Amino acid sequence: MKKFTLVAFLMLFAVSAFAQKTIDFGVYLSGAMPMGDLGAGDRIKNFDYRDYALLSEDGRQGYADFGGGIGFDVTFHLPKGFGILAGFDYFANLNKSEIKDCFDDHRVVVENTSGTSYKYTLPMIMNIPLYIGVNYTANREKNFTFYAEAATGPNFRLISDFKEELKYDDELIDDVTFTADYKSATTFAFKIGAGVLMWNRMSIVLDYYSLGKAKIEGTGTTKVGSVATDRSFKGKKAMSSSELVLRVGYHF
Repeated sequence: MKKFTLVAFLMLFAVSAFAQKTIDFGVYLSGAMPMGDLGAGDRIKNFDYRDYALLSEDGRQGYADFGGGIGFDVTFHLPKGFGILAGFDYFANLNKSEIKDCFDDHRVVVENTSGTSYKYTLPMIMNIPLYIGVNYTANREKNFTFYAEAATGPNFRLISDFKEELKYDDELIDDVTFTADYKSATTFAFKIGAGVLMWNRMSIVLDYYSLGKAKIEGTGTTKVGSVATDRSFKGKKAMSSSELVLRVGYHF
C-alpha cells in the first residue's frame, strides 16, 4: 500500500510538472470596438421605426458602440515556440449615443404632448466566440517577447430585449407596452492578432475578430391593457459583425 501511494504521488508530481511546463491558462479583460454592420447606424429619421434597423426588414445596423468583455483560454505548448490554443470570449457592446439621443428626444415629445410616461430599454448585442487555433511565442525565456495567434470556431450572437412602455395619466386609457424578443444566431468566426508576452505571466494582444453574418429576427409583442398581440420580424439582409479587441491577460 505504501509503495502504491508513493508511485501514485510520484506520477502525480511528474504529470503536474509536465503540465506546468507545457500547458498554461489565460484569463482576459478586453475592450471591444465594433466594426462592420455591428457598429453602423445613424439617427432615426423622424423617429420612423422603419428606419430603426433592429426592428426593420430592410436595415442591418447594430448601433453598437465601444464595449468590453472577458475571456479564457488554454495553450498546449509545442517545440520551437508554437502552441495549440482553445478558449472562448464574451463581448457586450453599449449603444451609440446617437440612438439613445433619438429615443430621449422621442420621450420628451411623447410625455409633453400626450400626458403619458414613456420608458424604453435598448437592446444590447453580445457575442460569444468559441475557438481553437495556434499561437507563436518568439522566446518564452525572455521577459518581453513577441506573441501571435490565429483561431477559428463558432460564434453565438445574442441580443437582449428591446422594450417600450407607455403609461397614461388617464386611468380610462389602457397602458401600452411593446417588447421585441430576438432570436439567437450561430455564425462562423475567426480571429487573428499579435502582441507582447511579459514575464510569461502578462500579455497585451490586439486581435481582430470576424464574427460572421446573420439576419436579425425575432418576435414583437404589443400589449394594450391585458390584450397582447404578436408579430414576427426578420431582416432581409444579414448583419455582419466584427470587433477590434484589445485584450489584457494573466497566464498561469
